[in-house]
Amino acid sequence: MAQNLFEQLQEKKTRLIAQTRKAKEFGWIDEQRELEIVDKINKDVLTIGVIGQMKCGKSTFLNSFVFEDDVLPAATTPMTAALSVITYGKEKSITAEFYSKDEWEEQKVQASRSLDSVAGNTLEESKIKAAKELVDRASKLGTTLESYLGKTQSDTFEDLIEYVGADGKFVSITKAVTIYYPKEYLKGVEIVDTPGFNDPIVSREERTKAFLKKADVVLLMLYAGRPFDATDRDILFKNVGQCGTGRVLIGINKYDIPFENGETENEIKNYVKEQLEKACKECNDNLLVDVLKFAEPIPLSAEMALLSELPMSKVNSNDAYSFAWKRNCETFEISGQPQMREKSHIDDLINAVKKVVETEKEEILFRKPINSILAAGNKMLADIEKGINENKILINTYSQPDDELEERQSNITKANRRLQKKIESLGDDIEEVLKDIVRKGRNQLEDSVESSCRKMDSIIDDLGRFSSVDSILPALERETQTLVTRTLKRDTETIILQAKTKIKQPITEFLNETEDVLMRFIPDFDSRDFIKSIEKEINFDLDDNDMFSYPNSSDDSDYGFGDLLYNFLNGATWGLLGGLGNAFSHGEVQNKLHKHVNEMRNIDVTGCLETIYDKKDQVIEKVKSRIIEELINPLQEKIDEIVKNKDQKEQKLNEAKLQLEKLLKKKTLIDEQLQEMTSL
Repeated sequence: MAQNLFEQLQEKKTRLIAQTRKAKEFGWIDEQRELEIVDKINKDVLTIGVIGQMKCGKSTFLNSFVFEDDVLPAATTPMTAALSVITYGKEKSITAEFYSKDEWEEQKVQASRSLDSVAGNTLEESKIKAAKELVDRASKLGTTLESYLGKTQSDTFEDLIEYVGADGKFVSITKAVTIYYPKEYLKGVEIVDTPGFNDPIVSREERTKAFLKKADVVLLMLYAGRPFDATDRDILFKNVGQCGTGRVLIGINKYDIPFENGETENEIKNYVKEQLEKACKECNDNLLVDVLKFAEPIPLSAEMALLSELPMSKVNSNDAYSFAWKRNCETFEISGQPQMREKSHIDDLINAVKKVVETEKEEILFRKPINSILAAGNKMLADIEKGINENKILINTYSQPDDELEERQSNITKANRRLQKKIESLGDDIEEVLKDIVRKGRNQLEDSVESSCRKMDSIIDDLGRFSSVDSILPALERETQTLVTRTLKRDTETIILQAKTKIKQPITEFLNETEDVLMRFIPDFDSRDFIKSIEKEINFDLDDNDMFSYPNSSDDSDYGFGDLLYNFLNGATWGLLGGLGNAFSHGEVQNKLHKHVNEMRNIDVTGCLETIYDKKDQVIEKVKSRIIEELINPLQEKIDEIVKNKDQKEQKLNEAKLQLEKLLKKKTLIDEQLQEMTSL
């Protein structure tokens, strides 16, 4: 069977670790740098969140997508739909997290409520029904129940059913389960099987949102029998939007059912697209709408995919599988597992996930370490080439008559003077470019903050005189989350791309002028390769490092937005304002909410832009180091020494020839190492 997505990802990680260790063997990097790169590769986690209504087939999809076996049981009621996290473990095992004592008390309170008191309110009814079922099922634990609350419990993989199965012993008090599975491809992977949004158990819903905020891919699974109904719309527009995700894929599972009844794949897909477009027109979340423009719904059958992966002996011995096999073979006129796989269209969805991973996750996970390794190798090669050039110049110099040495000494002095002036001008040119970037970037970020604040003001103005503050807090929280985790982040990413392009322009002009100076005053120096190596190093530095960082941000923050998020959401969170309605008049409540919005307007979201000026100093330092300190100054010292000690020219000439020979052999070795590294 072909490699699945996770096997491919793990194989790439393995190759990258091999490259890192090879770079250490070559002497490109030291042991500390090797450990840092390998640790980053191993600890980086790919998180895929799978969401959808109950009965949409999430468990069957995950059994096919991850396990290629029937591992996860389907949840039969909202109560049994615990959040599950699938990841790597040396051995099959599970760890269950139970409800805390406070969360359990909350369920008991819910269970004591009368359904008549919330008649017609579907969400409240579901909460009460789930709580009643949960508390009733918990009676089987008897007096031991209290001893489990607030704790975690490890268990064997075979007992998974006791935590997520319909009749499981602990299912009533299980909030989340982590499943450890000994498949190498699950290293660095985290698959989150969510119990769904609008979860009647609030603490589970909050846990779901927390996972999806960090998800690399969010996959919404629809049921083809009633795709994109009102509940699906709520899941997508009322909940996914709050999580700040910019990557949404949509699968239409069980497409074989409407297909069997005469609907074509295109009709199934087009119906969902029409409903999606209609919902987007009615939605005020422009960013989410923008994301969904590229979310092409994919019809699939997870059951057919699983049937194509299970041993046929298992299919034939299971009545449900055997019936499904025969039904699908008749419906699609197929006879074997390869055809079953093809008609399942599972690979269409897997390839869509893979595309997102390759364009987003792999950019972070693989490109930076690769650039770091290759930069180290190229730096070593550049140093050797510099030495080769220096010794060629020395050989040429030692071979010259004494009267020509003084002219050469004068030319190097002139080159030094002119290059120092050009470096100074480069600093001024970069400074002007950076000022323009900061000015435009500041305007862009401030406009985004102001736009979101105006939306929040509008939400507050629409607060009805008899409405509760709590009724608008979700909308305010959602707008704040969108601003921080998506709008500002995207704005900054755009500014970064523009900055990298604009900074490179004056650098390229400077390097071209530098090459002209070197060719004029030091004609026997191979200036073209030297200039190319400097340009490559500067580009590596610019591409490998973030252009901005937020003041006092931690090393692992994303453009400093980790701290920005803290300032926004913990410094003065909307949640703290929920009790205003109990203590103030309607007008006072609105005034205090507007004051909170104005505080957001005053938060300095542009402070991170100022750090870009550090890039000018880095570029100038690199240029001075390579051109003046590593090339011109040593040449100046050598020519001064030669002029002073003319009687030793013959001896120095022979030493330079021997050194050149050694360096040429080293260059051949490094060239071979780079070729080997590239082949890996």
